[in-house]
Order: sequence, then structure tokens, then C-alpha cells
Amino acid sequence: MRAHLPLALLLLVAAPGLGADTAGLSPEMWQRVRAAGFAPVNLQPTASPQAPAKLNLTESLTLAFCYNAGFRDDQASLVNARQGFWVADQRLFYSATGQAERQQTPRGLPETSLLAEFDARWESLRGGAVRTTVGTGSQSVLNDLFTLRPSVTVSYSQPLVRGAGLASSTAERVRSAGTALASQELTFYDGHQDLAQRVIGDYAEALLARGEVDISSRAVDRAKTFYDMNYAKFSGEGLKQPDEQWVSQVAEIDVDRARLSWERSKQQLISSQQAYRDALDRLLLDMGFLPGATPELTTAFPYAPQDYDETALVQTALANSTDLGRLELGRQDAAANLRIARSQARPDVAATLGVTDLGETLGGQTVSTGWFGGVAVDVPLWERRRAEDAARAQRELCVLDQRIVATRDQVTQGVQQQVRAAASSRARITIGEQSVTLAQKNRAGAQGMYDEGLSDYLRVLDSENQLVEAERSLLREQVEYFLTTVRLRRALGEDVTQGLPE
Repeated sequence: MRAHLPLALLLLVAAPGLGADTAGLSPEMWQRVRAAGFAPVNLQPTASPQAPAKLNLTESLTLAFCYNAGFRDDQASLVNARQGFWVADQRLFYSATGQAERQQTPRGLPETSLLAEFDARWESLRGGAVRTTVGTGSQSVLNDLFTLRPSVTVSYSQPLVRGAGLASSTAERVRSAGTALASQELTFYDGHQDLAQRVIGDYAEALLARGEVDISSRAVDRAKTFYDMNYAKFSGEGLKQPDEQWVSQVAEIDVDRARLSWERSKQQLISSQQAYRDALDRLLLDMGFLPGATPELTTAFPYAPQDYDETALVQTALANSTDLGRLELGRQDAAANLRIARSQARPDVAATLGVTDLGETLGGQTVSTGWFGGVAVDVPLWERRRAEDAARAQRELCVLDQRIVATRDQVTQGVQQQVRAAASSRARITIGEQSVTLAQKNRAGAQGMYDEGLSDYLRVLDSENQLVEAERSLLREQVEYFLTTVRLRRALGEDVTQGLPE
């Protein structure tokens, strides 16, 4: 049956000349759109599951598409649009009616009256319709059902000129439903990609927070080591060596500064741990999972700098823009509305040809058999409303054309912005790597000078703070570069769920 055909094939078979399938988008883009739309749909409510012990990025996306509550709204809308197209694309309509009466006149005998009729109609995209009606006529004897004027009528009608009836034509009904389905497919793809981008961002934020926890942990360990060393030098505890007596050369203020640095490092570690837990909760909630768990995130984001051809990327983005696709579909509707509004002034002309068979018996001795045919003409009178409908449709079409121009500019600017952001991020990463190397060297030098008594502890504290800040800045830039590449792929219309690190 047609309902079991793939939807893309169904659209092509049902409406080959409608043009709603492309909407100006590249075939590769439509393949991505419909690949996302054909994923299994489960709209039954489910309890929020517990997070697994380990999560990589691909698994996080798969689970989010299964359990995210908001995403089910997009799934339901897509299913409704598919069913709406299936209903609009129906060509065969049939009905069966029956009636039974039992009545009695005064002083008369009870009488039973039976009536049954079956009607079937098949429509073509060009407006032609074949109609068959089989009726029993009104019967009074149940045991001899076909004894009183049964009828069989077969007819074919074909519009010759479509005027006011264009809006109700089969082709227009299928075109409108196909356009609505294509628009909903694009909206679903956007929702699919928005959720993927949000989960990727949450995962990146969680990795960033975990990295900052590691940096803070190392800073705490170093601060404690510095404090222990200063305290030992100040008190002389634990610094005795054979045949040597250590005399403290450390002022008490250096011990206090070392202790203060240690305490601040512990505060920063606590804040980093809290940020990490919050980031994990956001990730789990977007996935549709119970918050509070601490799964191990196993995906690492490699730094892989790339060079981009901005001009080629802009052309790709324009060919794949779902916003432009939806506007083009809206333009098709607006053009159809204008075409229909203008057709209101034209007459409806339809030709009909058929045969009717009336007989006393089912097989055969007919009382009347005849052909019939004719042409029906419906001529509309002039109305001011029709002229205004056409003018309104023309204005809507002009506005959509202008919105398409503006959206093309926005798509171009969006790609350019992400390309610049990627280039800037790469430059900052290069500087950040150099900064970490210099900060490590500076901290080692400051510590050596302090150990030799050539500098106070303030220089050590400053160099430590600079190293921690350089490590955090580099980590943030590396994560930001990865997210920039994701945003750029999103602007290009690519499926951001593909090609991710494991």
C-alpha cells in the first residue's frame, strides 16, 4: 500500500510537479533532513532513567534523542504532518449508507422499507474523477432484495477550466499538504540539531569544568607544598640533616602568605567542583536523565586547527539554509494564494459523462439504461472582495521576497562570523600555549630565587597565580574552538551529530 512507501518516494510519486520537495535546498541537505526525520519515534511517556557509569559524546546524543521531553514535541509535530499529507493525498473515497424503516398506517398492515447505497470516487491530480454508485432502491420485501429498481451509475467528470474551484482541487490539496510537510521536516531538523548542539555544549562545559577541577587540584597541591616548606623553614621542623643545624631565614609573613595562598586554592577547588557538578546536571537534564549522578565523561576534544575558504562556505550555507528553505516554502504558498485569488474571476467549467442502469432484477431485465453527459459552467460575478484578496496575496509575496533577501544576508554574516571566530580562537590558543610555557618557566625561576634567598615569597605567589590563570585560559580557548567549529558546521547545514570524537 502507498502508506508503507518511504516518505521521500511518496512525495515524488504523489506530487511530481509540485516542487515543494526542494525548496531551493541542495539534495544533500534534504538527505540529511529526512535521515533525521526517519528515526524511530516513541511518544509514550517514560520515567527519567539513571545515568550510566560512563558517557561518551555520541552516546549522550543518542540518549537525548530518546528521552528529552521537549524533543518529543517536535517528533509529534512531524508525525502529525506526515499523517496530514497521507490524508490529503488520498485519491479513493467511498461510503456506504443504509436505511431501514418499519411503519404502519391506520387500519393497514406493517410495512418494512429498506434502502442501501454504496458510493466510490477516485480523483486524479489533474482534477478528473471517476464515480460509481450502486443502490438497491427502496425495497419492501427483504427476501427479494433486488426487485424494485436497483441502480448502477458510473460517471467521469473533468474540469476544463478551473476558476473559483481551484482552491479545492486535488492537486492544490496535495501541494499544500506537501509544502506543510516539507516545512515541518525542516523545523524538525532544526529542533534535532538544536538539541544536539545543546548537548554538545553541555558536554563541553562539563569537560571544561572537570579540567578546571584538575587545575585547581594541582594548584592546591603546590600551595600546600609551598606552605609546608615555608613553615618548616620558619620553625625548623623536619629540616634537620646529619651534622647540620638549620636556622630559619623565613619571616613569619611569608608563612602567612603561603597559608593564605593555600586556603584560597582550596576555595577555588571547591568552586570548581561545584561548577563541575552543575555542568553535569545540565547535561543530564538535557538528556532527559535524573540529575545528581556523576558519570565519567570519556570523550576528549582534540585540538585540530583548520583553514576555511569563506567564499565556498557561504555558498554551501546558502544552499543548505533551513531558514531560506522555509521561506521558499512559504513563498510557494503565497504564490498559490495569489494564483487562486486571481482565478476567482474565471468561470468553473467541468464536463461529465456517464451511464446509468436501472432494472427490476440484479441480472438484468432493465427498465431504463442510458448515457448522460454535459458541461457545467459556473460563472462568478464581480466582487470587490476578490480584488482585495488578490492584492493582499501580492503584498504577502512581496514581503516574503524581501525576507528571503534579508535572510540570505544573515546566513552570509553568520558564516563569516564563525570563520572569524575560529581564526581568532586559533590565534588565542597559540598565544595561550606560549603563555603556559612562560608561566611554568617563570614559576620555576621564582621558586628557585626564593629558595636561594634572592626574592621574597610574593614573587612565588604571583608566578603561581599567573600559571593557574594561563592553564585555565588555554583550556577555555581549546574548548571554545571546538564549539566554534560546531557552530560553523551548524551554520553550514551539516549534521553536527556526525564526525564527533569518540
